[in-house]
Amino acid sequence: MAFAWFDAGDGRKVYRRIPEGSPKARSVLPCPMLIKDFDEPVQSMADGKWYSSKSALAASHRASGNPYGQDFIELGNEQMPFVEHKTDEKKLRDDIRAAKADLDAGWRPEVVALED
Repeated sequence: MAFAWFDAGDGRKVYRRIPEGSPKARSVLPCPMLIKDFDEPVQSMADGKWYSSKSALAASHRASGNPYGQDFIELGNEQMPFVEHKTDEKKLRDDIRAAKADLDAGWRPEVVALED
């Protein structure tokens, strides 16, 4: 059992026990953490082959494992920056005016019939 001094925040120091635990313990649940492979084969976008193993798929994305000889990034593993959409007000206004002018001139789009 180990003890240490901690700052209480108001200028006081307190002597408390440091909880000891296994550094490898991830959970209080008595089961191991499992990472399953795919239920169905997945096609690699790097070489076009089908893989049922996550490690084999990841190897095909590395430069040494694909015919292009370059590293590929698996989407979903990194953070994508948020880019706010900016509307071009002038273009929008011009498009609306052009559509209104077409309607005023009598032009109507042809109706497209869907075939069954």
